Amino acid sequence: MFWIWLILALLPFLLLQNAFIITILSLVGIYALAALGLNLIMGYSGQISIGHAAFMSIGAYTSTLLVMHYNIPIVFGILLGGITAFIFGILIGFPALRLSGFYLAIATMGFVVAIEQLFSYLEHITGGHAGIRNIPFPFLWNSDVEKYLLVIAFLFVAYVVADRLINSKTGRAWMAIRENETAASVMGVNIAWYKVLAFAIGSMFAGIAGALYAHVIGYIAPSDFGIAKSLDLLAISVIGGMASVDGPFYGALIYVAMPFLFSRSNFSLTIIFGALLIFVVLFMPLGISFYVKMFRMNYLNAIIAYLKKSRRPFGTFVQTHVGRIHYIKHGNGNIPVVLVHGNFASSRFFEPFIQKIPKDQFTVYALDLPNFGFSDELPGDVSIEKYVDALEKFVDTLGIKNFILLGHSLGGAVAMGYAVRHPKNLAKLILVDPAPIFGMPRYDESAYKIVDVYRKNPDMIKRALMMNAPNYDDEKFFDKITSDALRMAKKAFIGNAKALADYNYTDKAFLVEVPVVVIYGDKDVILDYESMKKTAEAFPQGKLIVLKDIGHSPVIEAPEEVIKHLTDGVT
Repeated sequence: MFWIWLILALLPFLLLQNAFIITILSLVGIYALAALGLNLIMGYSGQISIGHAAFMSIGAYTSTLLVMHYNIPIVFGILLGGITAFIFGILIGFPALRLSGFYLAIATMGFVVAIEQLFSYLEHITGGHAGIRNIPFPFLWNSDVEKYLLVIAFLFVAYVVADRLINSKTGRAWMAIRENETAASVMGVNIAWYKVLAFAIGSMFAGIAGALYAHVIGYIAPSDFGIAKSLDLLAISVIGGMASVDGPFYGALIYVAMPFLFSRSNFSLTIIFGALLIFVVLFMPLGISFYVKMFRMNYLNAIIAYLKKSRRPFGTFVQTHVGRIHYIKHGNGNIPVVLVHGNFASSRFFEPFIQKIPKDQFTVYALDLPNFGFSDELPGDVSIEKYVDALEKFVDTLGIKNFILLGHSLGGAVAMGYAVRHPKNLAKLILVDPAPIFGMPRYDESAYKIVDVYRKNPDMIKRALMMNAPNYDDEKFFDKITSDALRMAKKAFIGNAKALADYNYTDKAFLVEVPVVVIYGDKDVILDYESMKKTAEAFPQGKLIVLKDIGHSPVIEAPEEVIKHLTDGVT
C-alpha cells in the first residue's frame, strides 16, 4: 500500500504539462473521499443514506465563505468544513435512529433536497442559484499540482482513519449492527452511539470532500450537490464495492473517467452509467474492489511470493536420514538448547529471542523442520510424528544430549512427541503457547481450504504473524519471517493444519519426568487457558506460567520472561 500512495503522490510531476489530467485526478480523489464516508455509513454500519451530497455542500460552502470573507488559511477552512458537516451528521444521525430501510432513505433524500433549497434561498450569502465563482486557493503557488497534492493528503489521512476504525472495536461494532442489530444489542453494543458515530464520521469525510471540490474547481452552486449527486455517490460506492476501503477509489475512477471516454459518442452518459450499475449489481455484487483483490491474490501475489521465497539460506545444513535440515547455531556454552518453531515459521522466528540468550552459558540450535524454511521436503503425507522423526534424526546427527527442548505452537506438539519418545535425553521441556497435548480440533474439510489461500498471499501471512505477536512491531523482522513462511511445502499449508488434529500424547505424558514448563500468553487468539492448563497438568512435573497481556508469541514478545525459565530446575 505504501507504494500505491507514493505513486499517487508522484503522479502529477509526470504530468506537469497536462493541467487538465491533473484536475481530473483531483476529482477522482475528491469523489473517492466522499464515497469513503458513504461506505462507512452504508457498507459498514448498514444505514441507508441517499442524501450524502448534502454534507458535501455544507463543507463546500462553509470553507468557501470562511476563506473568502475571513481570510482563514485554506487547510483550516477545509477542516472546519468537515467539522461543520460532522455536527450536521450528528444532528441528522440522532433522529434517523428511529428510522431504517426505505424510511431512512426517504428521510436522507428529503435532507439533501432541503439543503439544496436552503442554499438557493440564501442568495445574499451563497449567491443563490448562480453560486459562488472565483473561489480562491490561497496556499503556496496556487498550482494544479498543489491542489492535487492537497487532495491526496486529505484522502490519505481519511483512508488511514477509516482503516484504523474498521479494524478496531468500532469497526467490529458497526459490522455487528449491519448483520443483525438485535444480536449486536444483546452482545452489549451501544447501537445508538455507533450508528451516530458512523453517520457523523461519514458526513465529515463528505464535508472535507466538498470543501476540496470548491477550492479545486473554483466554483460551486447548490445544484452541484443535489439529489443527482447523492445518487452518483451511491453508485460510486456500489460499483467500487461496499464495505471496502479500496472500493470508493475504483468507483470514483470510473465515474470521473467515463464522461471523457464517451465524450465523442452519442450515447447518454446516464444510460451508460446506469447500465454499468445494473451489470455490477447482477454479476459483480461485491464490487470491483473484490475482483481486483482476487486478481492480486491469485496472480500478482503469487509472483511476489515466488520472488520473496527465493532468498538465500542464512544458516548451516546437516545431512540426516530424512534429508537436509537447515539450522542456526548460537553460543558455545555447556548447556545445549534446541528450539522448534511453529506453523508458518522457521528458525529465523527465534532470532530476537536467541540474541538475548547468554552465549557463554548456552549453545542454542534452532532448526527449520522439514517442509519449512530451507530444509528439505518430506515425502508422503504430513504428520506430527514425521516431524518428531526429523527432530530425532537432527539431534542424533549432531550428537546433542541432555538438552533443554523448547517448542512453540506446532513446534510444541513436535517437542512433546520427542519428549515421550526420549524422556531420558532431556534436561527440561519448555512449551511456549504449544498446540495442546491432546491435539487441535478437527474442522470441516472446507475450512482447511481457506488455509491454502495463504500460500499465494504474503500480505495475509504477514498480517497473521503480526496478529499473533501484538507486542512486537519490527516490520523488517516480519518481512523476513514472511519470506520464510512462503517456503513451506505446498502440501504443508493444509497438511499441517490437519496434522495438528491427528495426535494425542496425553496417555504417554507420564513418561516425561523432567521439569515441564508451559508458558501461555493470555492474549493468545488461537489457544485458550483451559487447554494450556490441561497440557501442563498431564506431565508429572508440569507447571503453567501465564504471561499477562502477551499474545501467541512470548518468545519474541517477552523473551526475558521465557529465558529466565531455561535453567530453573536444571541441574
